[in-house]
Amino acid sequence: MLERSRGAYLIFGQRGADKGSVPVHNPNYDFNDDLLPIGASYLAGLVEQELG
Repeated sequence: MLERSRGAYLIFGQRGADKGSVPVHNPNYDFNDDLLPIGASYLAGLVEQELG
């Protein structure tokens, strides 16, 4: 995707001892909902930085 348009990937890690090593595209994957406010806050900060 980035070969055709400018952009970047941002990876918020959540893998830990309690989450195991199940990959994202797996029916046993358990998303850590506690990361949602962290990701949303980060993205909102980027928007605020760009818009002033």
